[in-house]
Amino acid sequence: MKTSRIAVLMVLLAPSMLLTAASVATEDFVIKVFGNANMDETIDEEDIEYVQGIIDGTNVETDLADANYDGKIDEEDIAQIELVINGREKEITIIDMADRNVTVPRPIERVACISTLDEVRTMLQLEAADKIVGVTDYIAKSDPARLVCVQAYPELKDLPSTGADDLPNMEQILSLKPDIAFCSAQFPSTADSVQEKTGIPVVCITHSPSYVPAYMRDDPTRTPFEQQFEAYRIAGKVLGKEDEAENLISYIGEELDKVTDVTSEIPEGEKPKVFFTRSSDTAVTFYDPILLSGGINVASEMMPLTGSTSNLKISKEQIILWDPDLILIHGFGKTHTYSVENLLDDSDLQLVSAVKNRAIYYTKGWYVGWDPATGLAECFYLAKLFHPDEFEDLDVEAEGNAILERFYGVEGLYTWMLENSDLHRWE
Repeated sequence: MKTSRIAVLMVLLAPSMLLTAASVATEDFVIKVFGNANMDETIDEEDIEYVQGIIDGTNVETDLADANYDGKIDEEDIAQIELVINGREKEITIIDMADRNVTVPRPIERVACISTLDEVRTMLQLEAADKIVGVTDYIAKSDPARLVCVQAYPELKDLPSTGADDLPNMEQILSLKPDIAFCSAQFPSTADSVQEKTGIPVVCITHSPSYVPAYMRDDPTRTPFEQQFEAYRIAGKVLGKEDEAENLISYIGEELDKVTDVTSEIPEGEKPKVFFTRSSDTAVTFYDPILLSGGINVASEMMPLTGSTSNLKISKEQIILWDPDLILIHGFGKTHTYSVENLLDDSDLQLVSAVKNRAIYYTKGWYVGWDPATGLAECFYLAKLFHPDEFEDLDVEAEGNAILERFYGVEGLYTWMLENSDLHRWE
């Protein structure tokens, strides 16, 4: 049985509470593939037995029991499950992260990525770069000094464009002759439109907490890292990269343990109050690495229980009331629309602890979607910012390089990030 361990779960109803891996058993998941009749984490002989039970009238029909997705449960579904078990199926039907049922061919050799960077990053991290035949024009137009994935795979900028996120180029997509297209769950209508007009199956995945399906948003124990597990598993199943997906999920859990084994032991009263902002009048209400790294996000008390990372409009009076010990500014690069100096020079905020103590730092944040690779590396960065004594021996740069190499297969990416940004560096 394939399982993954996660280091912590965040409880949205009590955002400052962290649960260690010791208090949480293995994470159960349901593989969203038709044929998973008993609704567990794999398709195997037990699903054949379960479908036979449905046919015999002894088992209740489940949402995924119709293996060949023809609207009825019969012996043909058993035949389809047998093909899946033996790796000989010609197509499968999955439920994607926009809660859409999509039938995809097998095997997949050519993939068009038609929206944000989530799909591209996922394919790179699952070692499927050779299957990408087209990417959104954001990559061609972007500053490569800001995108880790492009730094790791500069050839992405030379791939044909599939159009803009909200305006896909149907003719170009067709000309690429992809087996499937990946689209962000942020744009389900785009996925529907491309699939309808081209006949190409479109699968939605996402790493953004703002666009996860309802069954994830409504579960108060799911963190963004778990949402990313879902993206890896769906993409892994579609691409035939299931082992790569599970190995990456296990790696994330092992790395998180290095941080949370320490931060879970820190008393609540010794955790810094953190204000995370992108501009002079906004607060980020939800950012998982703050919690994992042993901080308290002061704006989380104002967060609706949706898992959204949307910016919340706030006043300076609210910042003064929160009186954060440390302020994080979302920014990646050498120029900033909102800077440390803006805060230090703000006459209204001089009594705020973080301003008085000059405890203000840039952090990459999610930057153009949520990248699990940089998000994981950021947990180490923030842990040392928040708790320098507990993480005195942590070499953030070395750890970051190791993490990004594991995700992207290229050495020195975190060092490259440091050289192209104003992230804090320890002597």
